[in-house]
Amino acid sequence: MHDVMTDEIRNFFESVPIIAFSMTDNNGNPNVVAIASKRIVDSDTIWVIDTFFGKTKENLLQNERVAIAVWVKGKGYQIKGTARYHSDGKIFDEGKKWILESRPNKIVKGVAEIKVSEIFSITPTYEEAGKKIA
Repeated sequence: MHDVMTDEIRNFFESVPIIAFSMTDNNGNPNVVAIASKRIVDSDTIWVIDTFFGKTKENLLQNERVAIAVWVKGKGYQIKGTARYHSDGKIFDEGKKWILESRPNKIVKGVAEIKVSEIFSITPTYEEAGKKIA
């Protein structure tokens, strides 16, 4: 994959404490959850740590297409991509180790590995809203 996230977007994402993580099931039923346990791994990969997923995990296993919204006041981005759910293996082990370093009491059930494909501005101005960034 190519470098999708600029340093500006990566820094912005990391500075925001909670993101909106959305997906649908095979029937197109939407689901969105608030996520605090998230990390940018590299320029096209984000990890979302599963500590409470129920319906979210089911949806991810049915449909890999996801979207993330991240915003602060008058600036924000929509990040689209595909997700793969890991409940064991290298990515699961690395994600679990990472989150337990800062939140040792978490019970980690899985890691959603998101490969970013597109980024759009959701900044509410006529020049920026809906503008494709990457």
